[in-house]
Amino acid sequence: MPGYSDERDVRLIPYTTVDGIRTFKDSEIKQFYRRMENDGVAGAVFHAGDVLDDTAFLNRMKSDNVLLYVVCAGNELAGLVWLTHFEARTCRAHFTVFSDFWGKQSVDIGRDAICQVINMKDLTNTEYIFDVLQGLIPSWNKRGVAWLLGIGLEIAGTVPGVLWDAERNASVDGTMFYLTRDLIGEKEQ
Repeated sequence: MPGYSDERDVRLIPYTTVDGIRTFKDSEIKQFYRRMENDGVAGAVFHAGDVLDDTAFLNRMKSDNVLLYVVCAGNELAGLVWLTHFEARTCRAHFTVFSDFWGKQSVDIGRDAICQVINMKDLTNTEYIFDVLQGLIPSWNKRGVAWLLGIGLEIAGTVPGVLWDAERNASVDGTMFYLTRDLIGEKEQ
């Protein structure tokens, strides 16, 4: 695969404003959604039906309660991580890896990306921002469950009917995940 090797040159590029200018153009953010559509994962990622097109995705990523990171592996765009539901020193993490990187490398890239998120520090570089990362996905998404376990998250349990599934027009069970720095350290030994 071009631009990616076992050296795991994985970088997170924040979608933010620097000196009044966004780090990615609106058209680029919209293209990320179209890639999810082309990969056939947009419906699973946005199962609630609240993001149905690239404009809704752009608006979500621009909202004040979302932090988006573009994941690069080598010189290639590999996927996205976005954080929501901030409370104290925890948040909910959401992922997508683009199909060019599916397979074992998606687990390696996801693990590297999530390690960077859990190890983020404040502006003084002295305090960790997050002590726990959470994940919550429909339990029917077996591929997503397996991938999250592969990158190092642990299952906290299943919550009956916690998520809305627009396609099924029903509430569905959700599998709750978590990750701490301690878990990352234990799994890397």
